[in-house]
Amino acid sequence: MIDGVTSLLNSTSSSSTSSSSSTSSTSGTLGKDDFLTLLVTQLENQDPLNPTDNTEFVSQLAQFSSLEGITNLNTTMTTMSGNLTSMQNYSTASLIGKYVKTEGSDIYYYGSQANFGYTLESSASSVTVSIKDSSGNTVSTMDMGAQDSGTYDLAWDGTDSSGNTLQSGTYTFSVDAKDSTGQSITASTYTIDAVSGVTFDSTGAASLAVGDKTVTMDNVKAIY
Repeated sequence: MIDGVTSLLNSTSSSSTSSSSSTSSTSGTLGKDDFLTLLVTQLENQDPLNPTDNTEFVSQLAQFSSLEGITNLNTTMTTMSGNLTSMQNYSTASLIGKYVKTEGSDIYYYGSQANFGYTLESSASSVTVSIKDSSGNTVSTMDMGAQDSGTYDLAWDGTDSSGNTLQSGTYTFSVDAKDSTGQSITASTYTIDAVSGVTFDSTGAASLAVGDKTVTMDNVKAIY
């Protein structure tokens, strides 16, 4: 009888039928409608002198029930996933106006205090922070002295080394940290700026407009 089902399966896959059965057969994947069609066809074409064994028939019904349950579960999970994405999108919009900490070395000075910082991998004998303009010219330096490993927040008022207020725009900063032997120490940098907007790509994933750049949510390290 199983051989008969296999033959029916092959014939079903090669035939052209309507609705979802046709779509699933031509794609090589059977759905619950295909399974039920095969089961009914098997009963209609069974040998009257050698009918399908009750145990085998019950087993096939159990398989059909499991298949239907899995199909319904997949549909439910897909719906839940879409709802969760929508909820996340709405919650992300609440970040507008808040400050976020993101990886990077760009400083966006708008005429008020700019916040940024760095994390030292190990203790340093000397740490110097340099701020450069869009042309790469150093406009200000901060001598931080010796520091232990850890995270340090900084604030810049937008003035150069002579105390003159600079124009609003995009600046960058770098950290030069050295140990007692003069060897460089790794320092990861970050900036803290306000979220001005939220955008969504074709998949529904959210990105934040922070300063003059767009950052994804996985790049956000803290929210203030």
